[in-house]
Amino acid sequence: MGKDQEAQVGVSISGSVATVLLDNPRQFNALTKDMCLHLVGAFAGLATNETVRTIVVRGAGANFCAGIAIDDMDQVLFDRDSAGELINHFDLLDKTISSCAKTTIAVVEGNCFGGAWQLASACDIQLASDDVRIAITPAKIGLVFPRPGIERLVRTVGEHRAKYLLFSGVKISIAEAERWGMFTKVVGSGQLEAEVAALVQQVAANSPYSIARTKEAINLLSQGEATESWWEAMWEENGENADLAEGRSAFLERRAPNYGGAGE
Repeated sequence: MGKDQEAQVGVSISGSVATVLLDNPRQFNALTKDMCLHLVGAFAGLATNETVRTIVVRGAGANFCAGIAIDDMDQVLFDRDSAGELINHFDLLDKTISSCAKTTIAVVEGNCFGGAWQLASACDIQLASDDVRIAITPAKIGLVFPRPGIERLVRTVGEHRAKYLLFSGVKISIAEAERWGMFTKVVGSGQLEAEVAALVQQVAANSPYSIARTKEAINLLSQGEATESWWEAMWEENGENADLAEGRSAFLERRAPNYGGAGE
């Protein structure tokens, strides 16, 4: 089997849940340029799929991801378009995931090296197994971690811990990663699948409008772009959205709400 056949991205949909699978077993699911392009396309398509509520990102086999494929790094991070302009496909992927209106969940197990943490952190929620091996290693090969990764790491663990992780490239324990907030929740390896299933079920039961607008608000707040005019417009819309009417009726009638996503 050739390299191009080995490195691929799988997409499957079951009910309201889409699973995006990183599949490059030869390199512990490290990302090639083609994989980045396919991931961007997959998220763009799923973002407009009305049946999909949640997107789960995970690695094939026993590993999440080993960052960027070393032998394809120039094409992933330092590509050029026909006009000679620099293209960072990993940054484009990060932006595509972080701006996706759907709920995104990274399921992290096994190896999580290099840019893999940035990929996971671009998702809304990170569920990790207690067997995860994690290190952020760009300094080991003379690379500067991409801007979105540095910014998010500093926001997550603080300036001094970010420097420690990036300067040393050391492998830290999952207990340290959890204590520093690098994953949303860490569970035993035998509980991971049940935790994922429970979370996607909980998301599916709630209002698509509420989740989409809340995600937009949090993203704008983190970027310092949540203006008064945006809040005012959203709040006026909020009081009239169809999901709120359905949710209130369901509560008063003591039944489960039936959200059609009309207000999304």
